[in-house]
Amino acid sequence: MMRQLLTFSLFALCTIKSALGDTPSLQSILGNNSIEVYFPGEPGYQNVSQAFNLRLHFEPIAVAYPNTTEQVAELVKAGAFLQVPVTARSGGHSYAAYGLGGANGHLVIDLANINEISVDNSTGVATVGTGNRIGDIAIALFDQAGRALPHGTCSLIGIGGHASFGGYGFTSRQWGLTLDNVIGATVVLANGTVVEASETQNPDLFWAVRGAAPSFGIVTHFNFTTYVAPAQPTFFSYYWSLPLEQAISGISLYQNFSFSPSIPPEIGFEMDLTKGTNNGEILLNLVGSYYGSPDQYSAIVQPFLDAMPNQTAPAQVNVTSWLDNLVLLAGGPIASTPQSRASENNTFYAKSLTTPSDQPMSEEAITALASWMSVEGWYTPTDWFVQLELYGGNTSKIDTIPSNATAYFNRHDLWTIQFYTSSADAEPPFPREGFAFLDGLVASITANEPESYAYGAYPNYVDPRLPPDAWHTLYFGSNFDRLRQIKTELDPYGVFTFPQSIPPYEPLL
Repeated sequence: MMRQLLTFSLFALCTIKSALGDTPSLQSILGNNSIEVYFPGEPGYQNVSQAFNLRLHFEPIAVAYPNTTEQVAELVKAGAFLQVPVTARSGGHSYAAYGLGGANGHLVIDLANINEISVDNSTGVATVGTGNRIGDIAIALFDQAGRALPHGTCSLIGIGGHASFGGYGFTSRQWGLTLDNVIGATVVLANGTVVEASETQNPDLFWAVRGAAPSFGIVTHFNFTTYVAPAQPTFFSYYWSLPLEQAISGISLYQNFSFSPSIPPEIGFEMDLTKGTNNGEILLNLVGSYYGSPDQYSAIVQPFLDAMPNQTAPAQVNVTSWLDNLVLLAGGPIASTPQSRASENNTFYAKSLTTPSDQPMSEEAITALASWMSVEGWYTPTDWFVQLELYGGNTSKIDTIPSNATAYFNRHDLWTIQFYTSSADAEPPFPREGFAFLDGLVASITANEPESYAYGAYPNYVDPRLPPDAWHTLYFGSNFDRLRQIKTELDPYGVFTFPQSIPPYEPLL
C-alpha cells in the first residue's frame, strides 16, 4: 500500500516527464504522500481489484482512493497524461465489472472516501458523495430530515452507477428514476477540470450525466430532489408454484394487471419467476410495496389475486415504517458494513429487455418464455431467475418524461425484465451452459414478436456480450448521436473509455 499526496498540475507532470525520461510510470508520478493507491504485486491489491462478479477478472494498473474532488482531478490528470484509461468505481456492482474498466490496464478511482450526505431542510435538496451505498443514503436522508429518494432494493449498490444509468425502484412510478431527481452534479472532466452541471450550468454535460455519466467524467457529488418518506408503506409478497399451462396464464394475468388503468402511481411491484416446487413447475412471486394509505391497498391487488390460482404459501403483507419497509425489500439490513461488503460477490451473467407500454407481449412470446423456464430451467446447472418489473404503465412518472429529456432513453416501457443466472454455489467457474440458457430466455421473447416491437435494454443490467450495433440502440436509442457529439467535445481522446462507453466521433490518438 502506498499513500500519496497528489498536487500535480499538468506543468508539474511535464517536469516529472522531463526528469524521469519520456515515459514515466504511473507509480513514479504517484510517488508522494496521502492518497491511498494499490499497485500490482503489493499487499492488498488482489482484494481491491476483485470484481463483484467473480466470473470476470481484470487487472487495473492501479486502484486509488482519493478523499476529495481535487484529488480525483489530479488522478485524472495523471491518467490522461500517460494515456491510461481512467475509470471511476462507486459501489463496484457493475455486472460487467466496468468499475474496474471492463479490461486490463485501467487506473481505477474508487470513490468510497467521498461519502458525505447532507440535506438542506429548507429545500429538501440532498448533496450526496458518490462513494455512498444506497442503503446508507436511505438511512441518512430519513434520519436527517425524514426524506427519501427513489432507488433500487439492493442496499449495497453504489449511488454513482445507479444514478448515472437509471435507478429504478418501487417508488419510481410516483417519483421517477433516481437520475430523474438529479438537479446538479460536480464532475471531473477528462482534462482534470472540475465543473458543476445543471440545467443552467454546462447543460449538455448535465443532459449526458443523466444516463451515461461515466463516459464523460467522474461525478463526485450529486444534488438530488428528495421527498417526504411515506409514513406507512405496505410491503407484500405472494407465491404460486404452477405447472406450465397455469404459469402461462398467470404471466398473462400479470401483464393485464400491469396495464390496468386502476393501478395508482403509489404502488410498485414485480413478478419474479424461477424453479417451482415440482419438476417443470414455475414459481411466480409477486412482490412490491404500496405507499398510499394502507386501508386502500387491498382493493388495488385483490382483483389480480382473485383471478389467480390458490397460493402456494401464505401471503406476507406488512405495514411498516419507511426504513423497515426497505429492510423487507432488501431481505436484510440496509446499512453497509465491512463484513457485508466483503461477502457480497457472486458468479453470474445477466441480460435485460424493456417492453413497450403501448404493445403487450404476445401470447406466443409468453408461452415460449414459460416453456423455456419449465423445461430448460430444470436442466441448466445454474441458479436463475427472471424479473418482470413494473416500470411504467398508465400512471408512471417515468413514462411522462420525453425520451430525449435526458440521455436515459427507455421511458415508454411497461416492464423492465431482468434475466439472471449464476453458478450453483455462487463461486467460479461459471458454467458455459449458462450463456446459452440466458440467451434462450431472451430469444424466446424477441423471436416471437414482430420487428416493430420496440424493446430496449436497461443499462444498469449491463450485458458485455451485446454487439456494438445492438447496445447502441438498446440502451440509448436516438440519443446516441447526441451523446457522441458531447463526447467528442469533452473527451475526444477517450480518457474515460470502457467496452461500452460512448465513443467520440474523432479517432482516438
